Amino acid sequence: MALDPQLTAMVVPLAEVARIEEVLSRLVDETGGTHSLLLDKSGQVVASHGDANRQDTTALGALIAGTFASSREVAKLLHEKEFKVLFQQGVRENLFIALIGEQWILTMIFNKETHIGLVKVLVKKASEELLDVLGRVRQNRRMRDDVLGGNFHTSMEDTIDLLFRD
Repeated sequence: MALDPQLTAMVVPLAEVARIEEVLSRLVDETGGTHSLLLDKSGQVVASHGDANRQDTTALGALIAGTFASSREVAKLLHEKEFKVLFQQGVRENLFIALIGEQWILTMIFNKETHIGLVKVLVKKASEELLDVLGRVRQNRRMRDDVLGGNFHTSMEDTIDLLFRD
């Protein structure tokens, strides 16, 4: 069974992970925010930076991806293609969420002491940098697929299915 490429987790090379972590770290530092997350569209955490006490990033990632999926349906009802940015304001913490390309979601968590305008500008800048990284990851994937060929992937999936079947 072939997986939908939009739902399949991407393999991100270590050099690109380091670049992603650098962008997330700078985003937290420059905004004064508490945490930043980069998710794939399914909600899997690609990378995160910030408050070390935040242990709920896996659940948070899944819920943010679900929020984006439901906002996509709202956009359709309003005859929009999609919403690229979401903002959620709480009493103690706020979320600024931005879609990067068609694959990643950047989330910035910040408190009321951080100005939303600053977050918006710096998330846009970080999104552009992360879009470049995403482009390189996709290019590496295409090159790997060209080298390995489709038969290798089919054979590998069949072998994994045989190993783990009931």
